Amino acid sequence: MTSSVEHDRAVAAITEQLAEIEQRLIPTGLHVFGRAAELKEKADLLQMVGSFDRPEHDARALPKLVANALGLDSEVLNESPTNETKELIDRIVAESIAQFCEKGADEAVAYLRDSASVRPEDTSPTFALLEEISQQLDSNHEIDSLMRALRGEYIEPGPGADIVQNPFVLPTGRNTHAINPYSVPSRAAFERAKHTADALLRRYFDEHGRYPRALALVLWGLDNIKTQGEGVAQALWLLGVRPLRDALNRATEVEVIPLDELNRPRVDVVMTVSGIFRDLFAPTMALLDKAVRAVAALDEPLEMNYVRRNVSQSVDGETSGFDDAVTRVFSNAPGNYGTNVNFMVMQSAWENEGSLGDLFVTRKCFAYTRDSKGRTVEGREAPELMDAALSRVEATYQNIDSFEVGITDVDHYFEYLGGISQAVETRSQSRPAIYLSDSLSPQTKIRSLEETVRLETRTKTLNPKWYEGMLKHGFRGVAEIENHVANTFGWSATADAVDPWIYTEITNTFLLDDEMLNRLSELNQYSVQSLAKRLLEAHERGYWNPNEEVLEKLREIVAALDVKVNRATV
Repeated sequence: MTSSVEHDRAVAAITEQLAEIEQRLIPTGLHVFGRAAELKEKADLLQMVGSFDRPEHDARALPKLVANALGLDSEVLNESPTNETKELIDRIVAESIAQFCEKGADEAVAYLRDSASVRPEDTSPTFALLEEISQQLDSNHEIDSLMRALRGEYIEPGPGADIVQNPFVLPTGRNTHAINPYSVPSRAAFERAKHTADALLRRYFDEHGRYPRALALVLWGLDNIKTQGEGVAQALWLLGVRPLRDALNRATEVEVIPLDELNRPRVDVVMTVSGIFRDLFAPTMALLDKAVRAVAALDEPLEMNYVRRNVSQSVDGETSGFDDAVTRVFSNAPGNYGTNVNFMVMQSAWENEGSLGDLFVTRKCFAYTRDSKGRTVEGREAPELMDAALSRVEATYQNIDSFEVGITDVDHYFEYLGGISQAVETRSQSRPAIYLSDSLSPQTKIRSLEETVRLETRTKTLNPKWYEGMLKHGFRGVAEIENHVANTFGWSATADAVDPWIYTEITNTFLLDDEMLNRLSELNQYSVQSLAKRLLEAHERGYWNPNEEVLEKLREIVAALDVKVNRATV
């Protein structure tokens, strides 16, 4: 029998999840080339932009300003979304943004002054920034830029990111420029990374009672361009080192952080980098390799230096053995890209989950390092070294840095994080803890993969606001819904991280509702057929076990659409 305390705790947890879902920023349709943002979408976006400090604009986060004006510590913003005080602050900020969109910056400043006693001189810089962003959102130069490109004219470059992370991406219609690899990670990225990596370690410690002795980290090129190397900085902080900069501000060496300052063990980090990262960040890969070697060579207790402990268990004291045992940076062979795990899953061309992990290692087992004499090793095929490194991994991790693209939007997330997690499970004979960090709000959150899949399913795939926004785009919108379901299935294939109820609710929402089924079929019968087949595959592979009546209905849908598709192609 459930106690009243347990009941209250369960109700509070559900309420918090509902609040989190409600507050989640999601795209409500596909981007239409050359079209500016709609008003409601713009208001949500501006509220999120205004929730971050922007020191480069002398603009402070609106929630912090409201909290301080009410005589509250800013720590209240880290409380549960259901905390009454935090709810009050969120309502005040939301109303100020509504006033801004309808009446302008002066009215928004006055509203915060009257409702929360926030000084106008504190809020004016923030609303000035939001006014500039709003004007840029109202205009769109994409078609003009396309025409200039077709004429062979110059197109101004700009940074690549989403607007929340970096408002300087506006205006749209520019080329994305890269960054100087020697500047990675930036000082700001390293400071942000410390908080994120510490939160990751706290989450693991709370669940396991100790720190992970080895962690596998996925690093992508464009993500590190957008964040100025935040993923790289996370790897360095986990190892317990910081970048050293020369007179030209180049980060080419590392400085070891003393254990008494670090206040925790040094975590062994296995880094799998994308082909784009390999091409763009050769100096950064060398920096990461230097960091691992520096930590492995420290004279520290093995229980406080997991890199040294793992390396010492793998070598017999010979230099060549050390060079192999300390290898931690892996990517594709030179000139190759991707893991192909996504293609194998999407084409249903795999017999068991272990084969997906094996494919990941086959594609990503090329070592990028230096030997003890300083000679560069670029792309040496070393599956045995990657197998050995992964066999000790206890957690896998990747950062999400954009509200626009989540783990069910594209197949690259499951091909990388899912692929390496499956490879670890096969080699360690134990499923790793799988985490993602969500830096889409000022309070960075670490979620398990299962939690993230549930959140994305509820806020996107099963959310009428999301799928109705997609269906406005007709044929392409239905394809996007099917794409989300296929990518969700990819997390079953690589990590068995999808709750069966998710497949049940997808089936009920899109296929067992006759009105919705007819609507989808009229728009795009091909994607509807693929959707039904994917759900049947989820059952056949043991990820979902609905009753026979549901399975028979899915088979009937596939058969009926087979007839329609065949007629359409005759």
